[in-house]
Formats: sequence, C-alpha cells, structure tokens
Amino acid sequence: MCQEDIGALIKQLHDKMKAYGDAALKKRGLTFSQLRVMQFVAMQGGRTTQKEIEAYLGVAHPTVVGLVTRLEKGGFLYCHMDETNRRNKLVCNTRKSCDMAQDLFEERRRAEENLLRGLSEDERAELKRLLMILNRNLEHRSS
Repeated sequence: MCQEDIGALIKQLHDKMKAYGDAALKKRGLTFSQLRVMQFVAMQGGRTTQKEIEAYLGVAHPTVVGLVTRLEKGGFLYCHMDETNRRNKLVCNTRKSCDMAQDLFEERRRAEENLLRGLSEDERAELKRLLMILNRNLEHRSS
C-alpha cells in the first residue's frame, strides 16, 4: 500500500475498528452492524421503522431484514406492524437492549479512546472536522 493512499488508510481503519468491535460484541451475541441498528433505534426513542433503519445505515431492505430478524431472535428487539400505516414495520428496543446500552456505550468509548490515543484534544477536534468534510464531500458528489 502506498502511504499517500488516503482511501486505503481509511479502509484499513474501518476494518480494524469493525474487527475490534465484533470481537468485543461477540461475547454478547452481537455484531458491530447489529449494534448500529440497536443504537439507531435507541436514538429514535426506542422505536423506529425498518425504512428509517435502511436510510440510516445506507443499506438495502434485505440487509436490514436480516439484521433485525437476528436481533429479534436474540431478544434485543421486537417488531410489529404500524397500526397507523400497515406498510411500515415498527422496530422497538426490548428491556434486554436497554439494560445492555450503558455497557455497550462504555465499550465503544474505550474503543474510541484506544483509537485516538496519543492525539491532543486539538488534534482530535481537527480530525473530526476533517472527517466530516470528507463525509460531506462524498454525500454531495455529482453523478
């Protein structure tokens, strides 16, 4: 890999963070992707639709169905039809996912601290600012 290849460096960081996260979550019967679903549901007040999860994750419907189904089987989420719009399937947190939330938050905080170890507060703020710019650049790129 060429050191100037920023895309490859970002990919390596992503892969390492995902592997670290998956290893830490495996003992709880979760994956990093499932955790993202649970966190999104929590951010929405404990209830959201599968369509909103699709938009948040930027993935296709079958991917979300698989994630939600596995989380439901594990007792982390439950689903039911939206009585106000029967085309929507509502996804809700369970007591199990709520009880686990603080532990998962702390695990994520430790992982992020490990990632940013050695950076000053100013450097961390600058890194975040730059990553947000890169993210916006890709969101607004022309076709």
